[in-house]
Parts: sequence; C-alpha cells; structure tokens
Amino acid sequence: MAPKDNPLRASDVRERNEKLVLRLIREAGSRGYSQSEAVQATGLKAPSVFRIFSSLETAGFIGPLVAPSLGDSVRERKGRPRVCYAVKAGFLFTLGVEFWVDRVSVGLFDFCGDTLYSQDQQMTRGVDADAVVEIVAQAAETAMANVGVDKERVLGLGIGAPGQVNVRAREIAFYSRINGMRDYPMAARLEARLGIPVSMHNNCSVIALAEYRYRLMGKHDSVFMFLLRSGVNGAFVDGGRIYLASDGTTIETGHIAIDRNGEPCACGARGCLEAYITALDRQSWESGHWLFGELAEAMDNGTATGDDVLGQAAQYIATATRTVNRLFRPKHFLIVGASLTVAEALARLSVEYLAKAPSGFDRPLPTFEGRAYEKRLAQLGAADLVLETFFS
Repeated sequence: MAPKDNPLRASDVRERNEKLVLRLIREAGSRGYSQSEAVQATGLKAPSVFRIFSSLETAGFIGPLVAPSLGDSVRERKGRPRVCYAVKAGFLFTLGVEFWVDRVSVGLFDFCGDTLYSQDQQMTRGVDADAVVEIVAQAAETAMANVGVDKERVLGLGIGAPGQVNVRAREIAFYSRINGMRDYPMAARLEARLGIPVSMHNNCSVIALAEYRYRLMGKHDSVFMFLLRSGVNGAFVDGGRIYLASDGTTIETGHIAIDRNGEPCACGARGCLEAYITALDRQSWESGHWLFGELAEAMDNGTATGDDVLGQAAQYIATATRTVNRLFRPKHFLIVGASLTVAEALARLSVEYLAKAPSGFDRPLPTFEGRAYEKRLAQLGAADLVLETFFS
C-alpha cells in the first residue's frame, strides 16, 4: 500500500510521543524525570516536550515532585530550577492474573507497579474452560472491590495462562489438563465478561520476563527458564523479549522429546521431558500440586537430601538443556520450583551432570541458578502485559 493511501495522522504522532515520554517518566520512578532529560532521550524539540508534559499533567497522568530529587542547585540551561515529574500512582491501575490447573492467582497494581492486592485461590478439579473464565473474572472483580478501584480506571487485565498460548490470536492453543482449552479464545471471553482490555501470554513466559526485568536485568542479556510446577515448561528471554514461534505461539519445552520410544505423555506423544519428570512425583502431578513439594519440606526439615530423586530429574533437565542450548544459546539457565531448596539442588545437579560429558558445543557451559516461585512476581509479570500493550 502506497504511503498516500494510509497517511500517518498528526494525532497518531502526538499519541506516540506522549506515550514515549510517559513511559520514560514512569521508568524513572521516585527520582522523577525532567523535561530536559526527555529532550535528550527522545530527540524531540523542547517546545514539543513542554507541550507533552503539560498535556500529561492536565490529563492527570503526572505531577511535579514536591521536592525535586535532583536538588534546587541543579538548573536548566536558562537558569530555571529543574522541575522533575513523576507518574501519579493512583491515576491508573492494572490487574495481573496467573493460573494453572490447581490455582488462580490475582494481583492489582497501581500505575507505579506497587502491589495493592494479592491473593490466590484453589480451583475445583474438573472445571472446564468457560468455568475458569468466570473464576478469573470474579477474582478480578473481588480485587477491584477490595481496593475500591472503579473499572474505568483499570487499564486492563494481563493473564498468564497454562499450556501453549497463541499470543497473536490471544488464545490458549492447547492445555490438556482443563477440558475445552484447545484454540480457546480466553482473552476475548474475559473482555466480554469484564468490559476491560485483556492481554495474554503463557504463564511460564510472564514469570520468566518478570524474573529478567526485576532480578536479572544487567546480569544476563539472555535467560532460559524452566518452570517445574504440576508440569514442566520453559521460556526464553532474549534482550528483554520473550521468544515466540513463527506462528505466534509460545514454545513448549516440557514436551521436548528426550526418548522417542519413551514414556507416554498427557499431550499424546511419547518420551516428553514432562512425562519423565512428573513420573518421579506422580501424586503431585495428578493432584495439580507443585512437583517435589513434599520432598522440599523433608529437605528443609533435614529428613531427606533429595539427591536421588532430584538427581534423576536433573539428568532429564540437563538432556533437554543440551537441545535448548543448541537452538538458543542462552547465557543463563534459571530453574523455578516449589522451594528454593529444590530449585537450587536441581540447578547444582544439572551442572554436575553436564560437566561429566561436556559437548564441544557447550563451551563455555552456561550458568545455572535456582529460585523459588513468587506469587507476586508472577502477578506483576502478567500485569506488565497490560503496560506493554498500552505503551506500544
């Protein structure tokens, strides 16, 4: 299509520039952000930046800091004191929801990203996809009512869903453990039910992205995360972006085949990584609870080392790691599990197994780290999906 057939409107440019500046102000946090900084960062002319700041302040997005963090001694080039602005935390809000077969977890955050509400609830086994939509919707409504936030002030709801997610279509492509979750338009159903915008991704992906943004940024430019919950999945973060397949779906690391004639898997194939790891703790898999949760308690109490069971799990993870490493070459692997004890043991044992028979393709060996799952971090990662959509 020729440019003249689809002209860029002045209003589009203004909105883009306003959101660009607003994002910079928000990322500056409590230290504030000045107009001169915006001019330098964006390349926009000073009068344009002045108009943007005025527009954002009039609309209620931002306000001047009472005591500029840069100090009264810092002045603009023309001698005026530098005034710093910050976003108004209570002007807009976001909801973040993460769920799997056993639980629904919901958080409500102000515009600065501070937590105002965080709860989770157990899901009744056997519920279908439509019932999950209603459970999520009621949980979101409870969060808004508890904090006293009007729906009109909520930018949207971000949801981290289990299984393979088609991010572009905003559908759950396939999740075997909840009936009806194949090509299921969950985002559209939630929008119709709640009347607010919904952004959607895989739950492992939102956890991985939150780990990268709030814990690992600056340490590693690429991270691959394994999530061991009631099943197994993985996500690859490269330069702050989640990797998607060519059709817009999330990757399914739990279903990498580590034995083509191996154990049958719930997905219908054989020899999947998830099938082997869940076989080590079948009770937790069947109940939808965290894998190795009971073992974690025994390890924390000093009544078990866990090396036998976790050693087998680590061998399976290490085998899958070799495949992941050939495809993505992440600098760092992160294993998130039921507890820090289990996750760190799996990381340590995986490194030991890989070191016994290093491949020429594995130089240098990637680093490994174990972390315990954090509910609030997962909720925040889901809520960040809303901000990404808003600022894009």
